[in-house]
Amino acid sequence: MEMWLSIVGFLVVVAIIVTIMTKKLSTMVALSVIPLVGAILVGGAADIPAYLTAGINKVAANGVMFVFAILFFGSMMTAGAFDPIVKFIIKCCKGNPLYVCIGTYVLSIVGHLDGSATTTVLLVCGAMIPIYKKMNMKLRNLAAILAMGSGLMNMSPWGGPTLRAAVVMETDLTQFFKPILVPILITIAIGLIPVVMIGLSETKRLKKEGFDFSSVITEHEENEVTEENNLARPKLVVINLIMIVLVVGAMISGILSPGASFLVGTAVCWLINYRKMEEQQAIIRIHGANVVFVVSALYGAGVLMGVLTESGMAAAMANTLVNIIPAALTKFVPFIIGIFAVPFSLLFDADTFYYGVLPVLTQSASALGLSGAGICYAAICGQLTLGWAITPLTPATLLMCGMCDLDLGEHQKYTIKYVWGLSIILLIILTIFGVII
Repeated sequence: MEMWLSIVGFLVVVAIIVTIMTKKLSTMVALSVIPLVGAILVGGAADIPAYLTAGINKVAANGVMFVFAILFFGSMMTAGAFDPIVKFIIKCCKGNPLYVCIGTYVLSIVGHLDGSATTTVLLVCGAMIPIYKKMNMKLRNLAAILAMGSGLMNMSPWGGPTLRAAVVMETDLTQFFKPILVPILITIAIGLIPVVMIGLSETKRLKKEGFDFSSVITEHEENEVTEENNLARPKLVVINLIMIVLVVGAMISGILSPGASFLVGTAVCWLINYRKMEEQQAIIRIHGANVVFVVSALYGAGVLMGVLTESGMAAAMANTLVNIIPAALTKFVPFIIGIFAVPFSLLFDADTFYYGVLPVLTQSASALGLSGAGICYAAICGQLTLGWAITPLTPATLLMCGMCDLDLGEHQKYTIKYVWGLSIILLIILTIFGVII
């Protein structure tokens, strides 16, 4: 029975990935329907309501947060709260896409110091999307750079994956992290290489298209009158920026839950900027599509997690991965885990992998005379660290795609080469430093 659970589980995941990437199904439909077929195949049809309840409960709080986070930051962007920041950054970047890309990378690293992918997405996308649009740069590059910078920072001691790996090893978090600090810093420096390549590629493309970079700095002409321009509130920029700091501060400090922070923030934002009902309706028209896309995909991910976890498919998949490794390759298990750590992010959520798969792997390694710590270090090279931004199992991925107006499949195909490449580079550096043996 376990083998059948495993086979169906892998088929479900592969079918979702293929249908999303080939655009045969939308993200929400693929995540919601395909797992139900899997549940029926393993004889769990009668338990589907329980699976759905368990899965949706896991993402319900995030769903509320995303609705009001998108409305809050969308309202602030429409009101022009970020305009002074955008103008300052553009002035510093001197209209150069290369500098913009490097700035995005640095901001992604700094913005992820609190370990929250959602906060990082809101900060980086909120600040940089207007710049990318003004400079006619592709938002898929913003998403890829954000994924690299924040993915490397997600290995910090307070990051979820590192914390979970240390728990599995039953070791002090500081002692667990100390050996990988320098390799991570080296990889962050190496990460500038693909960022620079993206920046140079954008510069070449824009020059070929005849884009006038000087116009970005000197542009003062009146913009075409649109509904969104009519909703700008230049006189309230300072008040709006203070409000953003207060709302994000309340969320990070824990004074209010994320959902409550953005709900109250949206209400106060509308009270100050858009008191008329027709103005609020205009805001919903402008940003409502992103809300629907993100939240529907998020609850679809909840269906997938609920079915895989509650049906036993996730546990069976984990055992299969352990059992299929040939005895002759057992000494290479840490490297196998490290090489496929990023793709594993598409198969398992954080708790399932680190508390379900990883203990099985480390115990098996110990029995074979291998280092369990080496397997843990290999895993955090990519599993929901550098791999967090390509999996629909991470709510922040869906938020990022929504804010950047990106199709999830296209984003995955474009970004995976960058994050997977950096993951393997980190794995090599960890090996050279003797952390993985």
